[in-house]
Amino acid sequence: MPVELPEFCFLSEAIEWVALGRVPQAQWMLDKDTYEQIDYRFYWQEMPDNFDAAYEYPWYDLAEFEDLGIPVNEEYFPAAEACCGENVRKLPERISEYEGRKPSFIVDDDGSSFDPMQNLVAEMRIKMKKLEPLQDLVDAVEAQFTRFYEIAWAKIFQLLASQDIIAEAINFRQWDKLAEIDEYEKAGVFAPLKSENFKLGFDWSQNELAVNGEEYVAIRVRTSDILNNRGLLLNRGKKTEIERFGMFFQTSESSLPRMRRKRGRPFTVDWNLLAIYLDELAQGNRIPLSKENCIYELIAYAEREMGKTLSRTSVQRHLGKAMDNIYAQ
Repeated sequence: MPVELPEFCFLSEAIEWVALGRVPQAQWMLDKDTYEQIDYRFYWQEMPDNFDAAYEYPWYDLAEFEDLGIPVNEEYFPAAEACCGENVRKLPERISEYEGRKPSFIVDDDGSSFDPMQNLVAEMRIKMKKLEPLQDLVDAVEAQFTRFYEIAWAKIFQLLASQDIIAEAINFRQWDKLAEIDEYEKAGVFAPLKSENFKLGFDWSQNELAVNGEEYVAIRVRTSDILNNRGLLLNRGKKTEIERFGMFFQTSESSLPRMRRKRGRPFTVDWNLLAIYLDELAQGNRIPLSKENCIYELIAYAEREMGKTLSRTSVQRHLGKAMDNIYAQ
């Protein structure tokens, strides 16, 4: 199955491309207003949900172990699948954050009241107890891939320093300021980053960079820059044809798709479902006392019922008008 390259890819995707041969692929979707086919990646109307790379299979597959000569631990694959998308290492931080929030009680149909955040905390504690040992196993196995990423970053770092590759990003403070006044298209403008802002020890996996107190997010590079420098960025491991860096990529070596990026929208959220839940809260006289608490209740519902982690800005953007109407009554 051929893979069409996007014009831009996240810096982390470029590192994976060089280190593992994982080629980023275009994530086509239809614009909800114009019905134009656009690439979800970096599209201003989908921000901030697309500020980071999306994964379909975020763990390593058998072919990647074999290509790099890393011993295979069969227990790794079910453990990695169980931990996928759970952010196990961040669970203690999230538990502490939710416990510190002001209680927001909701009255149920039977007259009893409950704090949805505390219910969510209890669920997180159970999840953490189950998943932490599995995450330890996953981390130990995946640490063996680290040196290949370090080599890839060193190569790309050299090209950033020589400006053969130009990285750009979004100033988050500016984006947040413009998003608050619904200027999303202006907010979604990328600016080039100076090469001297990158250090060899930089954590490229986050696609974020702090410069003089300013936070830059969604760091991206042109895929054409990777292609133009393929002589330096050749993959190691088993001998591979140069078409790996071509406009299309095809492989039959892997037990899972080597092209791990999803086509289309990677983090689809059913906002209609959330709107129905919001309406149910209002109709059942269970709406939280303040709009801010209502936003957090919708975030908790999405985590609890949909397995999605939403940002406050996304909820405000998609359901803000509906909440305004409810709280204006």
